[in-house]
Amino acid sequence: MCSLDELTNASSIDELLAEPIGKYFVDPTFVYWYPERTFKGFSLWGRPSADDIERLNRLNDAVLTPHGGRHVSFVDLQGLEGADPGAFASMAAYLSARWQPFRELVIRQALVRPPGFAGAVVSGFYEVLKPSFPVAVFDGIGEALAWLGQGDHEALVGRLIGLRDQAGGAAGVLGSLRRLLCASPCRPTLAEAARALHLSDRSLQRHLRRAGTTFQAEVNAARVRVAQGKMLAGDDSLTAIAIDVGCASAQHFSAMFRKATGQSPSSWRARARGARRGAEPKSVAA
Repeated sequence: MCSLDELTNASSIDELLAEPIGKYFVDPTFVYWYPERTFKGFSLWGRPSADDIERLNRLNDAVLTPHGGRHVSFVDLQGLEGADPGAFASMAAYLSARWQPFRELVIRQALVRPPGFAGAVVSGFYEVLKPSFPVAVFDGIGEALAWLGQGDHEALVGRLIGLRDQAGGAAGVLGSLRRLLCASPCRPTLAEAARALHLSDRSLQRHLRRAGTTFQAEVNAARVRVAQGKMLAGDDSLTAIAIDVGCASAQHFSAMFRKATGQSPSSWRARARGARRGAEPKSVAA
């Protein structure tokens, strides 16, 4: 059994993926941890965007690295208030693409659901995916960890989930910046964004560093996020969408999109639409 003090706080997703065991990563909307080869988990809260889920998905790939392996998985969604359609589609597309290796690596998964309608949607999500490994849904952390055989990690997981407070200040600024950029993905510049948020350039950059991101990364992410919404909502060509979100060319858009999601725009659109068509009715009925 290890404590939080024995884990390393990874400064970037790439750092964690290079050698994930014994590390954790704090994001404005989630904390991901991998204390032991046989146990990993994450806590997701608030209203994550598609870009937030894309970052979480990259971390979930840690089990596919040479350092990963068969494990039990803990998913805490107690603080989840909702998610935009793009976030839901992104997670569904990711799981669909990784389903075969996950079938071989996940021994069992415990999920702590949020209250109310969000909890019903989460439960419905699993009804649609029909995982081949055992999955159980719980209302509390302790019983979920006990079912996984990880009851001695309750204090550690509790402290890791508590790190959401550490992300709170940066999350507020980051959320405001993301809303600003999504409203106009072609602009503004860093200086214009800082003025709109009533911050100095330096203060905005400090908040972004604390959140583990940069202004250009957020601009690119906003363009991908807006593009995903357009790709789900209509039948506009990818070239037209690329221009609408401020990319110089379809090639530039495709490279940026693939770097952010690991998929080409056309592949993502096909997977996301298929997943949404299959998932929406059962989620609503759950």
